[in-house]
Amino acid sequence: MLLTSPMGTSIHQAVILQFKTTNNQAEYKALIARLKLALSMAIKCIQVFSDSQLVVNQVNKIFEAKDEALRKYLKQAQSLILQFEDFSLTHIPKEEIQVADQLAKRGLPDLRRTQASKRHSFECAEVSSGEWPPCWMDRILNYLNASTQPDNRQEAKKLKLDCAKYVLIDGYLYRRSYARPLTKCL
Repeated sequence: MLLTSPMGTSIHQAVILQFKTTNNQAEYKALIARLKLALSMAIKCIQVFSDSQLVVNQVNKIFEAKDEALRKYLKQAQSLILQFEDFSLTHIPKEEIQVADQLAKRGLPDLRRTQASKRHSFECAEVSSGEWPPCWMDRILNYLNASTQPDNRQEAKKLKLDCAKYVLIDGYLYRRSYARPLTKCL
């Protein structure tokens, strides 16, 4: 899958299914994975493009899902879609999705080698001890929240360049990286 922001930043990710499935089920799993990734990044408005005419038409309520397994996938996709403020799903011919296909083909061998888990998330617990000691994130947060900069021009320029790698979402700091989802800073 290929996620592109309005500013042109692109993130690609491949999903490897470790069980037998039909092509249509795989297309639904890809759609669901895209939606979950977008929601984990706090995206509120999304345009999705897919080369699966069946999935697009079932989600857009043009076709009815008759297969029981596809109905379950459709229901799961619809529950995720409801969490977006604005959502659209458009069919695109396979020939026009060459970039996403090339990224998937290029990334697949690495993903097969490194994937140890079927789950792409982790859980963490917050520990509070009253006062927080100074943290590496403080200067970045100060800059992003209030544009606070050091007086030294070189340090201010370096801070500005460093801060371009980060974004604040709902008060949490995330690091942007090429070809990966946003990473939450702890």
